[in-house]
Amino acid sequence: MGPPFPALSPPGRRRRLGELLIDAGVLTETRLQAALAEQKRWGGRLGRTLVEMGFVEESAMVNALSMQLGLPVVDLDSLVLPASITQLLRVDLAERYGIFPLAGDPKTRSLQVATSDPTNFDALKEVSLQANSRVHAAVATASQIERAIRRYYYGERTIEPTRTANPSTFGVFEPSFDLTVSEPSPPKPPPPSAKPMPPLPGASAPRADEVTSRLKALEEASSAQGSALKALIELLVDSGLVSRDEYLRKLKR
Repeated sequence: MGPPFPALSPPGRRRRLGELLIDAGVLTETRLQAALAEQKRWGGRLGRTLVEMGFVEESAMVNALSMQLGLPVVDLDSLVLPASITQLLRVDLAERYGIFPLAGDPKTRSLQVATSDPTNFDALKEVSLQANSRVHAAVATASQIERAIRRYYYGERTIEPTRTANPSTFGVFEPSFDLTVSEPSPPKPPPPSAKPMPPLPGASAPRADEVTSRLKALEEASSAQGSALKALIELLVDSGLVSRDEYLRKLKR
């Protein structure tokens, strides 16, 4: 086992994740408040919410936490660990707190783990109590930790790419509109023997205001369909038929 990572013994005032990211210059106060409101509505971890909302990239978050807290960064996708590593931490704890074991020493009762949020001292304290070990933390992205859990605890050997959400996943089908504007190709000259086609009675080119009106109608229809889909998802979550974590896992398949 390599040298131990720094043990997290929080001094006096604990600095929260959002505060550290703002201090590192990768997050603004406005975006933090928006993410906190989203987290309050849906639950889950703040770091995951920030990434899902596109406010912070995972790599930037990891590097910022590493610099602010003086913790090492580990790349779980390239790290090769023994299969027995799962004996150091129960899978329910790993999944609940987003933590993955890296090494352990029963003689010194020390446990090295990777976490995406080293400011969550309550989670690290619970892991320490359950493992009966002093926890030493390193930082890794949440997605790497999730993949490591699937690979080592459940035996998955391939990493599936994340796919974009599809309304058909939820049994909702909606028409799509192609608003792509392309350069018109020049008209082909008619054959020498062909006679010009007379214009249709009453036919005329659409006016600019008609085109604008049609585009506006399409945008309104698209917005209404998006609102309907969001309302459907919220209804399913509020009624307990589906959880937010289940919904997000569906998106990643």
